[in-house]
Amino acid sequence: MKRMKKFMALACSALLALTGFGCAKINENDVQFWVYGDEDELEIYSLMTKEFNRTYGKEHGINVQISTKPTSSYTTLIQTTASSNSGPDVFFTVDNYFKQWVGMGLLSPLSEEYFAQAEDLSLSDIPDTAIERLRYDDTTGTSTDTSPLYGLPIDTKPTALYYNESIFEKAGITVISVDEEDMDKWNAGEIADRRGKYKKDYEKIKDINVPKKGFYRSESPYTNDEYAGWTKPNKSETMVFNNRIALNWDELEDIAMLFSPEYNTTATTDFGTDYGFFTEWWFSYGWSVGGDCLADLSGSGDWNLSLFDKSPNYVVLSEEGYTGEYTGTKYKKGETLELTDKLEIPKGVIADWEEDGSYSVDGEVVGVRSTVSQAKESGVLGELPSQLEAFIRYLRLGVNKATNLENTSGLQLSPNPNMFGVRSAINYFYSSKLAMLIESSAYIKTLSIEAATRNFKWDVAPLPVYKQYADPEDPDCDEVVVRGVEAGHSNSKGLVTRKKSTKGKEVAAFMLWMAGPDGQDVRAKNGHFPNQPELVSKMKFKEYAPSNIAVFGEGLGYQRPGDWWYLKSYTWIDIWANPLNSYIRNNEGKPTYSDWKKDSIIDTNEELKLNY
Repeated sequence: MKRMKKFMALACSALLALTGFGCAKINENDVQFWVYGDEDELEIYSLMTKEFNRTYGKEHGINVQISTKPTSSYTTLIQTTASSNSGPDVFFTVDNYFKQWVGMGLLSPLSEEYFAQAEDLSLSDIPDTAIERLRYDDTTGTSTDTSPLYGLPIDTKPTALYYNESIFEKAGITVISVDEEDMDKWNAGEIADRRGKYKKDYEKIKDINVPKKGFYRSESPYTNDEYAGWTKPNKSETMVFNNRIALNWDELEDIAMLFSPEYNTTATTDFGTDYGFFTEWWFSYGWSVGGDCLADLSGSGDWNLSLFDKSPNYVVLSEEGYTGEYTGTKYKKGETLELTDKLEIPKGVIADWEEDGSYSVDGEVVGVRSTVSQAKESGVLGELPSQLEAFIRYLRLGVNKATNLENTSGLQLSPNPNMFGVRSAINYFYSSKLAMLIESSAYIKTLSIEAATRNFKWDVAPLPVYKQYADPEDPDCDEVVVRGVEAGHSNSKGLVTRKKSTKGKEVAAFMLWMAGPDGQDVRAKNGHFPNQPELVSKMKFKEYAPSNIAVFGEGLGYQRPGDWWYLKSYTWIDIWANPLNSYIRNNEGKPTYSDWKKDSIIDTNEELKLNY
């Protein structure tokens, strides 16, 4: 999104004691701010509101009154009051309710007129991706940089790869922290890594040239070759994990197999682990290659389930970029083509979907555009796996080896969702039964406390990215011939205002202050993740914090909302995701993967056609 001039002014209520701020007598002249959350969240909302009232609010005659509501009934309370003449002036929305609430007429678009009256407030360095999710055009059902803006992000929680460093070290893995662009200088002994260590300080690797990889094995790197299989590292093998470079899919599985008894029979005895890796989300796989689960076949809201698209994806390699033939989009280097720009669909034509996940025009299945193939041959575009390939690679992590997934089998190196009915995935991780986990920044504090109690070290690394090396079987080869995009999701709370609120000017100021550098500085200094990467370095913790916390800040720049945000309702997701998570990923056997796939394509597309 192109940045608009970002200002805002608003008032905020007197800060009552945390245990009682929901019981104050309402002052009709105050801006009413309704909140919910756990104890830590309520405390930070309270501190932020108090600081606003003490500073900007006092200076501009604005007072905000904060009122806490039960988490379990917050959504219902908003839906019953937001369209009335009374109720909160400012409240929260989350990704899965935002578009639905716009459609219900509960939210008021933010006024540029009020923004302009608060020129002393700025949204500063909030990434575009954090603001774009609060834009929506209810008429077209699309979100673009020109769609009405309904809110501002107050609490964005990016995701990262958590890993148990104590277990890594026990397995003989040396952990370093060097940015990819700094590896040559670090290898030459000219600079220290982000932990202040020079190469000479790492006894095991001081005499070798460490490749620019997320994970390096000096002898037998795993390359997802089902015939060769996985080889357990021998005692003389050198292994290096660099928490500043994203793992590719092979490297992630290589480490996971080391800590999974299914592959390393002594994993539980040696390290106490049951599994090597778990993620609940396919986003860092499908999005990394430019795929998705939903495609707009016209650009005007003709939605289609594209989770099983089997055509290759393409990334722009040329500095000059590439112009899409269907959409007219001018893609920059590093961006991936939309489905309609890669397939041979005539301009203005809406393709039909087929029961196998392919697309057709006039009854003929369409393939990749000849101009796209030519651009690939000339080096303008690079070929990436299909969305279907990426999705299967994700499913293989937890599905058992007897399950047939598009003529390949499961890997069975991740726990399945049904294991977490009583204990959560993060609980499984901090019990050291799981070596790696993708989760959000919301768990930094909890994990810090648990790790201190249980006496283990941990840190975070970037989310995995699709990367193909020139010679995957050469351990020292780090030349990347084609790379996917950085991809993952973050959860977000946005500040929005009631349709009939009469305090637009004050609301605008309060929301700008809360989402801007002043409000987010309060979050950072009290150990809560800010929505601006430039403030991450100011975060202060009472407990231990990961040394590589910058990964979360970097994630703010590219991570986006999950598929539950795409449309006004997510019933279309339930059709395919509920049986996926209940049966397929839990290895139930029925329905089979093939039956589930066929039903998902037919039933989801019918739902999309009828109701969206």
